[in-house]
Amino acid sequence: MKLFHTLIPTTLLTLAALAPQAALIDDMRKARDFAGRGQLEKVVELTANTDGTALEMYPRYWIISAQIDEMPESELNFFLERYAGSVLADRLRGEWLKSLGKRGQWTLFEREWPRLIQWEAGSELHCYRLQLAQQRNDVRLLQREGRPLWFSARGRSDACAPIFEALFDSGSLRQDDVWARIRLALEANSPDFAAQLLPRLNNPAGLDRERLQAIAANPAKGSKGLALNSRGGREAALFAINRAGRTNAAAGLVLLQQLGGDLPEAERRYAWSRLGYHAARQLRPEALDYYARGLSLKELDDESRDWLVRSALRAGDWKQVAAAIDAMPAEEQKEAAWRYWRARAHAQAGQVPEANRRYVELAGEHHFYGLLAREELGAIAEVPQVGYKPSAAELQAVRQIPSVERALALNDLEWRTEALREWNWGMRGLSDHQLLAAAEVARQSRWYDRAIYSAERTRELHDFGLRFLAPYRDVTQVYARQIDLDEAWVYGLIRQESRFVTVAKSSVGAQGLMQLMPATASWVAKKMGMRDYTPAAVNEIGTNVQLGTYYLKHVLQSLGDQPVMATAAYNAGPGRARNWRADHALEGAIYAESIPFSETRDYVKKVMANAIYYAQAFGRGETSLKKRLGTIPGRASNDLAIEDGTP
Repeated sequence: MKLFHTLIPTTLLTLAALAPQAALIDDMRKARDFAGRGQLEKVVELTANTDGTALEMYPRYWIISAQIDEMPESELNFFLERYAGSVLADRLRGEWLKSLGKRGQWTLFEREWPRLIQWEAGSELHCYRLQLAQQRNDVRLLQREGRPLWFSARGRSDACAPIFEALFDSGSLRQDDVWARIRLALEANSPDFAAQLLPRLNNPAGLDRERLQAIAANPAKGSKGLALNSRGGREAALFAINRAGRTNAAAGLVLLQQLGGDLPEAERRYAWSRLGYHAARQLRPEALDYYARGLSLKELDDESRDWLVRSALRAGDWKQVAAAIDAMPAEEQKEAAWRYWRARAHAQAGQVPEANRRYVELAGEHHFYGLLAREELGAIAEVPQVGYKPSAAELQAVRQIPSVERALALNDLEWRTEALREWNWGMRGLSDHQLLAAAEVARQSRWYDRAIYSAERTRELHDFGLRFLAPYRDVTQVYARQIDLDEAWVYGLIRQESRFVTVAKSSVGAQGLMQLMPATASWVAKKMGMRDYTPAAVNEIGTNVQLGTYYLKHVLQSLGDQPVMATAAYNAGPGRARNWRADHALEGAIYAESIPFSETRDYVKKVMANAIYYAQAFGRGETSLKKRLGTIPGRASNDLAIEDGTP
């Protein structure tokens, strides 16, 4: 059954005023569930009284979106005009454009595309846009945007297939580009996708799906009898070396020594670079030797070059640090991490004026590297004084921004995904004053993660009291002090873990303010002697903080009172934190920089920087980031406790 907007009242009668608020909320929740099950008649029945409310567009969106392919143009235009500028209008326009692209309705597509606000490069929608360019014979756009989409280690949307066919037909893509993509797929350990590309090469000798699957299962066994006189056989050999090295660089080295003699120099150098990358991520000291036998710094891909820098940092090879950073593309060199480490390399080379120039540029930025740069200049970070507080009128003006109004209403409904989407949409283009007003509105609503989100977006005017909120301090302070745990560090960790969302639950099941895994929470509760503990209790603020702080203290003590290692352990486990040490003592900042997991690496840097700002705000705790990071003892040190089964 087709249900169009005529079945939903379209007058601005504020019928919601006639319905009790609780009943309206209950009806909206039920309607959302029915929409998810495709029972649109029920949606219409339950939401007739939403007209004139902040959320009236939601049931209309559910109904239209569910019928996007059959929906008359007039109905779509009605919605898009009535709710112009809203996040749902933009989402619906994107869905309509996909539908138009599938059906080849290019005139309408061309009209609507410029009105779309958000879309992702490489997406299905992007490829429909390029299909339009193909229809309009816009060869330059097709080549400029279409060709880069080919070089992906994963498959693209079916909408991209006609674009690639056109590029092959025109000669913009060639067989060498197919080989390049196969190599990308195999680097990413995607042999099945690589096999899908083989028909474009007329199923080359020496390389087939069965061979790739055999190598993926057992690189040493699967690489037996390769036809290294064929390109396909050589790519299979490179995959075997790469696949073995991914797990254990030493195993990859064995295969390279067995197969490398029959590889051309360029392919052999490529294999050495891949082993260098894997060894660097495994924190092996021989990584730099492997890199030295591989591709030039300019030939390396960005990620391999990044890990060359990290390996050089761990080895104390500052010349290599400088050379690798200088070989990065200009945009990558602008990243704070590489600006800081390049400054350090200048300082190590005695180029103090250039080092200080770079430190000064970084020191005004509010993050891990900005704090370190300030200390290199001899200054300890201080929280800037707030020079602005929004007035009541300014707060009210923000509340009346339609997206903010809807976000607050959705948050009351506990529709977190929709609420976040609306809030973030509403922050686009706001001035610093408006962003701080929005942050204060969120704080007053106890929507702490959005308060932080908005406060962090300011460019020149800052309020660190909003950036570094400290709710629930009456609870946290008690438990931190009971076990002599640094409260600023605890807050730095909570801010990164949950942004103070008490019901936060991660994709892997971590829960509450301190994001405790159920097994960890049970282990801690048992260790603390909490006889009445039940799994549901982990979501209670007091219990969560009590368990989380105890666990953090326990991990800290088991790791020789090294906060940076304990922070890494809280995210990735104590065993990994221990294994990430070097054979020699290591500067804490370099330990953090070379953590193999990108999530944990970013996490540690943010938690440690957060702790500095909280220490300043609380007026207690260490305010030197370098001192907090400390020096990490080598693996042979007896300073660290033996592992005791801590989860």
